[in-house]
Amino acid sequence: MLKGALIEASVSELRAGGQEISVSKIHVMSGVPRLEVSRIYVKGEDKSSGSNVIIRIINRWQQDERFLTRSGKPKVLSSEGLKSEFVELVTSVSLNLNPYTILFELERIGAVEKTPRGIRLRSRSYKTTDLQEGYQFLGEDVSDLIESVQKNLEGSESSPNHHIKTEFTNIPFAFLEEIRKWIEHEGANFHKKVRSYLARFDRDLSPRMKSVGGKTVRIALGSFSNTEEVIDRDSERKE
Repeated sequence: MLKGALIEASVSELRAGGQEISVSKIHVMSGVPRLEVSRIYVKGEDKSSGSNVIIRIINRWQQDERFLTRSGKPKVLSSEGLKSEFVELVTSVSLNLNPYTILFELERIGAVEKTPRGIRLRSRSYKTTDLQEGYQFLGEDVSDLIESVQKNLEGSESSPNHHIKTEFTNIPFAFLEEIRKWIEHEGANFHKKVRSYLARFDRDLSPRMKSVGGKTVRIALGSFSNTEEVIDRDSERKE
């Protein structure tokens, strides 16, 4: 994200001065390596983290009819050879990805397992304990939330963005784990339903959408839960 911001700032300065924009000039001004400047600015590749690629692959596996059983569940995919189903899955997301590198990462995080029939999807969502990835997710979520609220306040959209918060402040600690598990389970089911609905309109996933012209939009729906101990001021005063 920082590299992208530095590159954008350098390009803006060059344009403002009426100067020719080149990889070398952006490199010198921003300090970003030439290869990264070429990847981000010239080629216009996605600046998101590798974990976002994994998320897209997991989501594609669960939504694209080519990789689903008749009952709508993720298929066990063949993985041997360049014409395998797993290679087809990865290249359907991006032709620039190495399927074997992606498979290694999916195995590393425990999202898939190898079976005699092929690769089976174990996890329906991507979770990380990596500090850098975690804070990148946080930055992306905060950015989306701020933009969503800002558009609501400006009234710039014909329909408001979804922004709802539910809070209770006097629940016994003994029920915390039960509640956390319920929220995690129901939250996963909710996002599964959202993905299934939005997949019907995505050009990459729905054949009937390929004939629909015009510009496209990005839709993001995030959710989170938080728990914290409530300090009972009345009890403190009595003590």
